[in-house]
Amino acid sequence: MKSLRLQLGIGLSASVFTVFILLWWLTSNSIRNLAEESVAEHLEHDAISILEALSIDAANNLKIDITRVEPIYLKAYSGDYYQVISSGQVIVSKSLAGQPFTLQPLAVGTSQKHYVTGPKHQPLIMMVYGYNKLGRDISIAIAEDLSPTFARITAFQKKFTTLGVALAVSLISIQNLILGRGFRRLTRITQQIKDLEQGSRTQLDTRVPQELAALVHEINWLLQVLEQRLQRSRHALADLAHALKTPLTVLQQLLRLPEIRNQPQVYATLQSQTNTIQQMMERVLKRARVMGAGGTVVKFDINQEIPPLIKVLESMYSDKQLHITYSIPANGLLLIDREDVLELTGNLLDNACKWAKSKVHLTLELQPVTQLVIEDDGPGVSHADLAKLCQRGTRLDEAVSGHGLGLAIVRAIVEQYGGQLKLQNSLQLGGFSATVLFKVF
Repeated sequence: MKSLRLQLGIGLSASVFTVFILLWWLTSNSIRNLAEESVAEHLEHDAISILEALSIDAANNLKIDITRVEPIYLKAYSGDYYQVISSGQVIVSKSLAGQPFTLQPLAVGTSQKHYVTGPKHQPLIMMVYGYNKLGRDISIAIAEDLSPTFARITAFQKKFTTLGVALAVSLISIQNLILGRGFRRLTRITQQIKDLEQGSRTQLDTRVPQELAALVHEINWLLQVLEQRLQRSRHALADLAHALKTPLTVLQQLLRLPEIRNQPQVYATLQSQTNTIQQMMERVLKRARVMGAGGTVVKFDINQEIPPLIKVLESMYSDKQLHITYSIPANGLLLIDREDVLELTGNLLDNACKWAKSKVHLTLELQPVTQLVIEDDGPGVSHADLAKLCQRGTRLDEAVSGHGLGLAIVRAIVEQYGGQLKLQNSLQLGGFSATVLFKVF
């Protein structure tokens, strides 16, 4: 999709140039019309002067008193011409140099305007008037060369074009500055959305243009709803785990009754299912303790989160006296949800601590790709069982809290962020190793 700023810029620029072209056309035509009207008024004045200079000679023919005619009409090809027609008689100005116009007489009291080509291809405007004088119908044609007028109009058009283009460019530049200033607010919103992704803010700033206020309000409302839903979901899981404690205790007490113990098959089934429920409860409660409080979009600070997480695991498995070590960057942030990282890392560490003899090691690298490796010195997993572990929903060693459920949770989180989960035996410690790869964090 094209840039909104680019579309607005193109639209406004096109509007400015369209207005400029229309203004140029209107101005040019108006000036030309005004100039021609001025010339026509001048020609009418000259036609009256010529009419007054007419008289009749002894032969009853029209004659003109040259002394009463403007000198410009006496100079050949001067650009100003006249021609008188009456009863078949034609009198032309000396400026026509014997090249009369082809004209038809006009009725008295009428006039016509013509554009003709005169001597030496001059563009002429010609006014023809019909009079009655000395008892005769007389038609007088007055013409003037428009070349000088056109030259002046062209010079004006050039100046107007230069000034107009300069003004249009200035307006477009000012318009771009205004657009840039307006879209900087959108840039701030874009940065705020990135801050949301990185966890450095939980809501968008509501001080935005009126056109964006509704959108920002809806986004903030959606973030709040998602936060509340996620918190309710996590609290519900913890509440459910707590609520199951009493029924589980009753079931465990039932297992001690002689009536149940005397039925080995029933006793074994109840004991297996009771242990499974207890393992799932403990896992949910452990995750709740590991994650603690946090928003849905809080970034994961490696150096602030990993050491406390290690201490929690050491406390949870204090009876095994595990030595949990880690290798992490001096500074770094994982730009995904803090609780997702805690849940992912906590599950992998929990699995490792359950199976480890004495050592668990965590390695986290950010370059060239984000890579999290957690390995232990436990018994490891056979190649056949590794293949089963890679299948969704598979759980191993149901009697002891094993790998399966925790790895299923880890796999779901990894897939959510488009990552990759690799399961293998550790070459360093000899036990089990889980590697999580992310393209970006």
